[in-house]
Amino acid sequence: MTVIHIDYSPVHELVTSLFAYQDRKNQLHDLGNKWRKQMEKHLSDSFDARLDQLQFCDHISFLHLLILDSPAKHEIDAYLNWMAELGEGELYERLSPYLEEGPGMSIGLKAFRDGSVDVLREWQQACHISDHILGSLQRSAARVEELSRTLSYPDLIDAATSGVVLDLEEELEFILLIPTYHIKPLNRIDIMNDKQLVVSYAVDDEQMNEDTPTSQMLRMIKSLADEKRLILLHILAAGPVTFTELQQKTKLSKSNLHYHLSLLKTAGLLRMHLKKQGERYKYSARPESFDSLRDMLESYVFGLNRDK
Repeated sequence: MTVIHIDYSPVHELVTSLFAYQDRKNQLHDLGNKWRKQMEKHLSDSFDARLDQLQFCDHISFLHLLILDSPAKHEIDAYLNWMAELGEGELYERLSPYLEEGPGMSIGLKAFRDGSVDVLREWQQACHISDHILGSLQRSAARVEELSRTLSYPDLIDAATSGVVLDLEEELEFILLIPTYHIKPLNRIDIMNDKQLVVSYAVDDEQMNEDTPTSQMLRMIKSLADEKRLILLHILAAGPVTFTELQQKTKLSKSNLHYHLSLLKTAGLLRMHLKKQGERYKYSARPESFDSLRDMLESYVFGLNRDK
């Protein structure tokens, strides 16, 4: 039986925000390079080198799994103090279920512990995570927790990530779902030894007032305002289809096709079907997203929620 954890913690978001900072090649994060440059003003000259030495992006899932079972995870300073005091034996005991037969850790446990505490302490001083963001993440975790009582885990992941579908050959033993803000509208998925799954799923901005359209609605509308993307959705309605098949049908270059698929993906208008870590996705249209867009448009334009 698959064990599912939906875990909210400000420490999870601290870790994910640092990933968003280091993920410079990806231009799809809403916060973008302007935010990164603002963060750089508050960091030491050696920070990026220490982050690279830690191989932070390769070890982020181990951090999330350590946070999950920490008694101090609800307060960042308390958590970092707790992690700093963890002995190597206890650290191994906590992480051994994920290290065995999995991708492993490319640095020693002591280097992982000390390096993580070091960069996270400095990052905490640079990156303030507002109570508003943390509140929205906590509310999202509660909503997904409610969904988990009625949905199968593939449907739950599809709902939380707005379109990631797991077509795995073997049933998973363990799933960790973490709501996150700083990498929105993207999700991060790590499959560990084909049995455990760590998913950081994007939580979009909440609507501040009835006169302002949501980021989600704007993203969906903009992604539809292009002939090539409409053609792609027309093809994907009969999916799932591989990237190569899409390229053959559309005659688009690889870079152009990647660009259009990325916009459709971040808008939640398509599904990405994954069989195993490292394998190429297949794609299909996501019909329910069109129903959601219609409802959002009707509510916003015609004011269906306004007092009469």
